Amino acid sequence: MANIEWGKVVGTHGVRGELKVQPWVDFPSLLPKVRALYLDGVPYEPVGCRKHKNVVLLTLRTVDDRNRADALRDKTITTPREDIDLGEGHYFYSDLYGFDVFDRRLGHVIGVLDRVEIFPGGDVYVVRYEGREVMIPIVPAFDGGVSLEDRTVTVTTIEGMLEDDED
Repeated sequence: MANIEWGKVVGTHGVRGELKVQPWVDFPSLLPKVRALYLDGVPYEPVGCRKHKNVVLLTLRTVDDRNRADALRDKTITTPREDIDLGEGHYFYSDLYGFDVFDRRLGHVIGVLDRVEIFPGGDVYVVRYEGREVMIPIVPAFDGGVSLEDRTVTVTTIEGMLEDDED
């Protein structure tokens, strides 16, 4: 199974080895609940994290001074997906990749979820539809939910959303 990328170390905070992490997930509070976080393939034991402005401050067991923390700058933090239990009904976007995308308006599967793009204005599903990509905003008007059991993402498109703009 794939690794989850939690974020990137963008700096240090203080002199005791706290890492400033730019989070790439919606719930960085799970960081200290996993057994190990990996930076360049090296495992580290997380012992705490807290939100600070637009970053997360992460403490790792063996990183106890500014020099050790600074050596981890620009590293991506990962962990194996199977090491994370989000609880019933919760998922990472990457868990949905490859799911069928069912359109309620049309009444059938329109394609496969390729990925999710994160934008400041909101996240979007990127669906493979008739050999091209279609972006569908993940907002209540279009998002009909996810069935992990059926491996299906349900959406409601509007007229014109699936049409090829290049004509």
